Amino acid sequence: MVDTAIFLGAGASKTEGAPLQGELFKEYFSSHDFLRKNNKMNRELTAFFLEMFKLNVKDRTLTNESFPTFEEVLGLTDLAILRKEAFRHFDLDNRDHSNSGRLRIMGQYLTFLVATVLDKRLPGRLGHHRKLVRTLAGADELRNVVFVSTNYDILIDNALTDEPGRGFDLDYGIEFRNFDPSFVGDNHWRRPNLNNCVQLYKPHGSLNWLFCPSCGELEITPKEKGVVTRLISDFTKKPCSRCAGAFSPLIVPPTFYKDLNNVFLSTIWNRTDIAVQKAKHIVFCGYSFPDADIHIKYLLKRAQTNRDGDLEFTVVNHFPGKDPDQTKQEKYRYERFLGKKVNYTTKSFQDFCNDPFDVIPHAGGV
Repeated sequence: MVDTAIFLGAGASKTEGAPLQGELFKEYFSSHDFLRKNNKMNRELTAFFLEMFKLNVKDRTLTNESFPTFEEVLGLTDLAILRKEAFRHFDLDNRDHSNSGRLRIMGQYLTFLVATVLDKRLPGRLGHHRKLVRTLAGADELRNVVFVSTNYDILIDNALTDEPGRGFDLDYGIEFRNFDPSFVGDNHWRRPNLNNCVQLYKPHGSLNWLFCPSCGELEITPKEKGVVTRLISDFTKKPCSRCAGAFSPLIVPPTFYKDLNNVFLSTIWNRTDIAVQKAKHIVFCGYSFPDADIHIKYLLKRAQTNRDGDLEFTVVNHFPGKDPDQTKQEKYRYERFLGKKVNYTTKSFQDFCNDPFDVIPHAGGV
């Protein structure tokens, strides 16, 4: 029986070294990956930011520029594709047009950009996530928790799969082609035993998931950011082993307009919805409750109203030097939507990982 749902937002990954959304573009365009590589991806990104935001990303005085967030930029491309519209010089699929398909490809380039930055900033770092998992496992409370990560990185994934002698399976809530015994490749993934598993739902997608649009199947690359290693770094591994088609990343931004037509994402949202409704307590870690993430708010409101009794909410999102005005606005967003009974703490994610039972009730009385 799941008692607690732990929501992991960008602030949780920030503690391991990941940049926040507002820092992604500035970091990439000042990196060696951008400065040294004059490939098509970087040329297209340069043209896109100049055309759409009047930003010359080749200008080395980028510290003085204000970049849009990743959710804003990818939200623009996704919404245009959803509405079957386009921007000047960045068209959809028009016959014999020099810009045909350019907008769709830009969506993938933006995803590759984020994947590259996260890969550089998170090389095997799992410190706080691992501490949280091991503390919960050591108290035999891990199976009483469901994790919901809005992050694309695989920090919590690896912390769960790396747990020595863990004695449980990891359930993402979806089918992977790796479950098939006839799967061609090294990344066989055991179908989780639903009676002995820990649930991890990633409704915005993940960097270790590769989707084949031709086969309609999803492949997991365990402990490996396959979007980086297979779609960016090593093009010899790019084709699908079954149909030789091109894989696509499965990433969606936390925007108002979200295309959830993909059957895997729809399944994850449904499983998340069910799990959160069954939980008694939701702990938000490093999650600022952004206005744009209306889909998450929808899930939370369903969980809050479709039950007898109250659903408990706790927020863990403090960090040294946090602006008091930022804290005030964030607290207001939570209470405006969920009510005044939200337990808005002064704990950091590190504090929570060191002693989760100061927030989560423990039957053993730790």
